[in-house]
Formats: sequence, structure tokens, C-alpha cells
Amino acid sequence: MLWFLRDYPLAAVLLRAATLAFNSLLIGGIVFCTMVLPRSTTSSPIYAKFSPRALRLLRIGAIGLAAAQAIFVVLDTAMLMSTSGLGLSDLYTANYFLAGLLLFFTAVIFLLTTRLGLPRKPAWPLFVAPLMFATVWTSHGASRLEHQIPLMLLTGLHQLAAALWIGGMPYLWLLISSRAADSKLEDKDAVQAVRRYSAMSVASVIVLVAAGVTMAWVYTQSWSAVYGTAYGVVLVAKSIMLAVVLVLGAGNFLLIREQRFNSSPWLLRIGQFSEAEIGIGFTIILAAASLTAQPPAVDLMQNRLTLPEISARMTPQWPSFSTPSVRALPPVQSMKAAIQTYALAPDDAKAANNKMEREWSDYNHHWAGIVVLMAGLLAILGRWDRARWARHWPLAFLGLALFLFLRADPEAWPLGPRGFWASFYNPEDLQHRLFILLIISFVAFEWSVQTKRLRSSKAALVFPAVCALGGALLLTHNHTLGNVKEELLTEISHTAIALFAVFAGWTRWLELRGSGRGKLIGAWVWPVCLICIGLVLLNYREA
Repeated sequence: MLWFLRDYPLAAVLLRAATLAFNSLLIGGIVFCTMVLPRSTTSSPIYAKFSPRALRLLRIGAIGLAAAQAIFVVLDTAMLMSTSGLGLSDLYTANYFLAGLLLFFTAVIFLLTTRLGLPRKPAWPLFVAPLMFATVWTSHGASRLEHQIPLMLLTGLHQLAAALWIGGMPYLWLLISSRAADSKLEDKDAVQAVRRYSAMSVASVIVLVAAGVTMAWVYTQSWSAVYGTAYGVVLVAKSIMLAVVLVLGAGNFLLIREQRFNSSPWLLRIGQFSEAEIGIGFTIILAAASLTAQPPAVDLMQNRLTLPEISARMTPQWPSFSTPSVRALPPVQSMKAAIQTYALAPDDAKAANNKMEREWSDYNHHWAGIVVLMAGLLAILGRWDRARWARHWPLAFLGLALFLFLRADPEAWPLGPRGFWASFYNPEDLQHRLFILLIISFVAFEWSVQTKRLRSSKAALVFPAVCALGGALLLTHNHTLGNVKEELLTEISHTAIALFAVFAGWTRWLELRGSGRGKLIGAWVWPVCLICIGLVLLNYREA
């Protein structure tokens, strides 16, 4: 079990992200149903469609939160007991344990209470207090020795504002889609709810940004900490995505301000923009979870990157398309020996990559860059009728999948001594195999969509969904190179790729689901994002 938990930081980030996401979904839904949804809606036809869907989403949030916390507490306890020699009696009073139990039981009680129906009475928001307290209890602010109370209050305001804005947005979308399902339904209640949510989201954004900027300053306190630490890199990525969501939200806000929006198309356009807002918004929550996994930048005074070091690494160089032979790579340990080494000395098992391994990695990234760059260029070219052949651009990714299968892990089959099935017991090899499956899945769907072999609107959403999900997961991915600065320089490239992938996915989604100017902008942005990913990969290097 410890061998699989050697990637525990990744599991912890994903579980923390799930906790924040489900918690926001729960809080946002409770407040939306009790304070945003007009009382008169109960007697309207819209409510009959909205109520069961919203109740189902609330229950999903409660079940997801309870499950995420149960898994997190079990894994965290197993890790601490395996590595520190502590017993269960030493851990049940720890903050993470108590906070996890509070979240778990609050979610379970809420789930049982929903048997009474959709939350509509003023007493339901009382659930928000324990949900907020438990998440703030395990934040950076709670662990500080100085200014603990102010930082916890700022963290609480920041997370509450995010929950009301981002967590409430799916319920707004459900309400609008309930209205859109039958054009004969009255608009009055939906319009009033949209107006109330708009006012609440504007106030939430102001609080979120103000609290976020204040905490960012406290945890960095210098520009060198922003660009020179892992905390700062994730903070910048989160800020960029927030800026994009604010632009989308501003578009919706302007639509709501229009006096003519009492007709269905205006509500539909708000719903279309909201889908991209929801996707990027919950990706921001994932980035926030990744941020909490990093020590605050203000505490890392050593090994900060400097601007000349970043410039030297990011200055474009001609990519390398030569690779050392497999025999030149370090000898591969058997799975049994590798597990024993990690169990006895985890730090020794994370030794620095040697020159041959770095060259192998650079070679793989550069060829991947060629494929993605070609796909982006062909996607743009395929928009012209004279270049219909270019619409087969998704097939280029099959070459990438085959390349990754053969070359991603030189210690595993078919190049290395580690057998095919044994490679699935290695967490890093398993991740690469899963990425290959994701590539093949979206190639099959997107190629069929581009060539009109598949006309299903749901099938067309597979490519943007996989692209956005892959980018979101890449925000949590890291490589251990044995050198803090080298690791951070690599993470800067990974973060750039992740952001372009997230934006590519959701702008393609906006093209497929949107209308008007948003559809046109989305149609041109996502191929450019693919091109940018290809260029970053072509300039990737680990030393």
C-alpha cells in the first residue's frame, strides 16, 4: 500500500479538490434554493422541472463530500501510521481527522434531511456553518502562528464567496435549462432568479477578489515569491483562470442588464456562457486545492527562481530529436526491489534523474509537440472547404498515443525489462497508460464528429471534456528531479500546457454549445491553444 501512496501528494490534492468542489456545490445549492429562488416559483411550472433536478444535484454534492472525506481520512491516517510510527490513538485528535469527521457527518445529516424535499426554509443555511468551519480548520490560515484569526476569517470569506458564485452557478443553469425545455413556460420567475443570482455573484466576486489579494500578499510578500516558487506559479495560474471566468461572467452580466432579455434566447445565451463558467470555475477550485498542498511562498526563502534563470530556460531553442539508447539508461530495479527501497528509504527512491533520462524525456516531449502543433494547424486549415482533408486532424493524435505507449516508460514493456502487467503496478506507468486511453477515446469521437460520421451533439462534447479534464489534472502533476529549481522550471512548462488545454477544451465547448459572438470566438481560440501547447512542448527541457 505504501508503494501506491508514494504518489500520495497527488491523491491528497485530488481529494482536497473533491472536498472543496462538493462543499461549494452543497453550499451554493443551499443558498440558491433558500435565498435566490423566488418564493412564488413553488407554484410555477418551472419549479416542477427544477426541483427534482436540483435536489438530485444537492444529494450528489452531499454523497461526494462524505465519500471524499472518508477516503481522505483513511489514506492520510494510513500514510502517517506507515511513515511516522504513530498509532490511531495518536491521530484521532488531529485537525485533519476531526475536520474530516465534521464534514462527513454534516454531509450525511444533510443527505438524510433532504428526504423532506428541496431546501426552501430559512433554517437550511445553518448547514453552511459547519461546512465552512471544517474546511477553514485545515487551511493555511489555521496553521499559521501569526495573524491566525484574521487569516482564517479571510480564508472563510474567500471560500464562501467562491461557493456562492461558482457553487451556485450549476443551479442557475438547471433553472434556465428547465425554462428552455418548454418555451410555453412563464419567464417571470426565471428572470427574477437570474437577477438575484447576478447581484449575489457580483458581491461574491468583490469579496473573493479582495480576500484573495490580501491573502496572496500575506503568503508571498514579494514579486520574487510569485514567480520564483511553486506556490506563486499555482497562484498565477489560478489568477489567469479567474480572469477568464470574470470575462465570461461580465458577458452574462451585460446580457442581464439588457432590458430585452425577457425572451427565451437571452436566457439560453446566459445558460450557454454559464457552462464554460462552471467548467473553468471548478478547475479554479482544483488549482486552489493544489495551492493548499504547497507551503506558502513567504516561508520559502531558499532556492527561489530568479528572472534570469526563468528566461534562460524559456528562451526558445531548437528541439532535440535524438535520444540515447535504452541500454544507456540506468539499470531498472525489479518491482519487488523498488517497493522495498521505497519502504526503507523514500528519499533515496526519489534520486535525481541523470543526463540520459533527461534527454529521453526531452525527446518524448518534443515529438509530442510536433503532433499537437500539427493538429492545431490542421484544425484551422480544415475550416476552409478547399482543405476538407485537414478535417482528419484528430488522427494525428493516434500517432501520439502509439508513441507514448512505446516510448513514455523505457523501463517497462515493450522497451524495458518490466513486464506489461507489472507496469500497471507502478503509479507513474499507470498514469501514462491512462493518458493513452484518454487520447484514443477522444480521437475516436472527434474524428467521427469532424468527418460527419457521428452527428450526435453529446459525442461532439467528448473532445472538449477530455481536453479540459486533462488540463485540469495536469495542474496537479509533478516530476521529482532531485533539484528544487529544476522541478519548478519544469512545473512552469506543465502549468502553461495545462492552462492552454483547459482553455482549448472550454472554448471548443463554447463553440459547440454557444451562439453568436461567443461561438465564433470559441471556434478560433481552441485551435490556437493547441498550437501554443505544441510550441511549449517543442521548447520543453529538463536541464
